Amino acid sequence: MNRADFLKKCSGGLCACIVANEVAPAASAGSAPTSPEDWRLRFIRRRYAKLIGILSEKMDQKALNVVLHELGGYCSSTDASLGQYRGDLEGYCAHLRQTASGDEVAIDRERNAITVTSPLRTDCFCPWISVEHQTPAVVCNCSLGWQQATWETVTGKKVQVDLKESVLRGGKRCVFEVRILPESAGAA
Repeated sequence: MNRADFLKKCSGGLCACIVANEVAPAASAGSAPTSPEDWRLRFIRRRYAKLIGILSEKMDQKALNVVLHELGGYCSSTDASLGQYRGDLEGYCAHLRQTASGDEVAIDRERNAITVTSPLRTDCFCPWISVEHQTPAVVCNCSLGWQQATWETVTGKKVQVDLKESVLRGGKRCVFEVRILPESAGAA
């Protein structure tokens, strides 16, 4: 096969090789090869950080808070295992302690409150977060939406979630207080 035939037959592959080398450069000598998921995750983390930056500049704070809260609620809804814990508060708390987040959960039945406390950390736990960029504190609204949707699913009741401590706001961990609302409060 001559060069002209090669280029005619392989032009799509050639473009793919160029793109792959631009987006996912080859591993340096002696290092493990990078899997396609690795570059994609780095790519989406950088893109998400940039998106949050742009939205923070272009949107008013209240609207951005609402958008991120809704995003967190959506993320919660994608957890396929969550449905099996409907009505099983203790079971979900045990499950949460064993997940990658390692969160501790305390139930205060007298106050009708749940406190979720993360381990010590330096950045948000979300897999979309890029440790290469400073995560803006507004992203906590996404976590608030996730907590609300998650605990409403588990308890079957409306909840109010307050952020008590956050690594993005100067804390050493993230602490959420989830208050289960009385039936009359949820109907409003």
